[in-house]
Amino acid sequence: MPPEVTSDGPPQLVEHFFRHESAKLIAVLTRAFGVRHLELVEDNVQEAMLAAVLAWRQRGIPSNPAGWIYRVARNRVLDALRRQATHQRVLSLAQQTEEGIESLVEEWLSDEQVSDSLLRMIFVCCHPSLDRRSQIAMTLKILGGFSLAEIARGLLISPEAAKKRVQRAKHTLAQRRINIDLPPTQELRRRLAAVHDVLYLMFNEGYSTSQGHQPLRDDICEEAARLCHLLCEHDEFSTPQSRALLALMLAHAARLEARVDSRGGVVLLAEQDRSRWDRRLIGMAAVWLERSKTPQPSRFHLEAAIALTHCRAASLETTDWQRIVAFYDRLLALHPSPLYILNRAIARGEGGEVDTALAELESIRNHPEMRHYFLLDCAVGRLHELSSDEGAAKKAYSTALAAAVAPHERLLLEEKLARIGH
Repeated sequence: MPPEVTSDGPPQLVEHFFRHESAKLIAVLTRAFGVRHLELVEDNVQEAMLAAVLAWRQRGIPSNPAGWIYRVARNRVLDALRRQATHQRVLSLAQQTEEGIESLVEEWLSDEQVSDSLLRMIFVCCHPSLDRRSQIAMTLKILGGFSLAEIARGLLISPEAAKKRVQRAKHTLAQRRINIDLPPTQELRRRLAAVHDVLYLMFNEGYSTSQGHQPLRDDICEEAARLCHLLCEHDEFSTPQSRALLALMLAHAARLEARVDSRGGVVLLAEQDRSRWDRRLIGMAAVWLERSKTPQPSRFHLEAAIALTHCRAASLETTDWQRIVAFYDRLLALHPSPLYILNRAIARGEGGEVDTALAELESIRNHPEMRHYFLLDCAVGRLHELSSDEGAAKKAYSTALAAAVAPHERLLLEEKLARIGH
């Protein structure tokens, strides 16, 4: 069980547990009652969270709020199964009595067993019967507690499409009667690529959130890093790619505190107080990247190397931009992406090659992924700032402002425009 919490108010507690504890409970209850009842389990875990809000407002917070929610969710699942007349069949399939199921749930909720249940659930969500985008959507929803809007942004689809994708994935898993047992090692290794993509997307969403006024969600970043650390602690799944992904997350997490100002606004790399960067996390990232060494580095290795190059620089001006450009060259050879071209162009511009960088950005302007991507115009604006062309910089930032979605992004662009020429 997680430690007792008594200081926060009920709404904050429920949000905290939904992000950090609901995945554990969903994994354990699905392990007990079967993947075909996943939707039932998920619904009742959510209902238990809502029940907590109502009960704790009236009667106060219990000494063990996590245990309270676990018991309510388990009992709701059992009651729902009884109403569906499937209760005895489920118990029979599990070869358990109701008391036995309850005992197993309590055992699997122990600190020693939770990690195993979560790992099992990760690989259920990444089952090969699902296409890659459905695997990602399922893991974000079930294990990350993501909203459909957050999933939609991560997959570049509409919220309605995200909802349908998740529903179809659950139906597919139920129809195929997938179980939560870990499959053979070779099949698990094949699923790791999807798991890595999911955790990468989770962290990115937390690092630059699509929701509300917050420019970042460190709880989402923490959850992604925690799940990645679970992989790295397991002999079967601690591959060079897993360790490099963890190094990447830690290097970025080291700068989280400096990315937000006292008003909650975004602070760009050029203006961050580097004394606020977490040197302990930077050191841990370097250790994990060293442990990940392999003759064939993945994109996670190269991205982690870029992040650590930034972390080790004393200032923006002393950053080794040529080294960063070289890493992006290798990334593009390995995994062609307009986002890598955009980031390489920024690095070129910061290193003094502004004209070349601007030409690179124009070369991707009509790429499908870039047509409505406001950060392309932000990059153009930054390059024009570097070349002291204030008029062109204002025009680019204004174009970006017209397309910006999140309030914190709009605020940042408005401040940028206000500062130019002053």
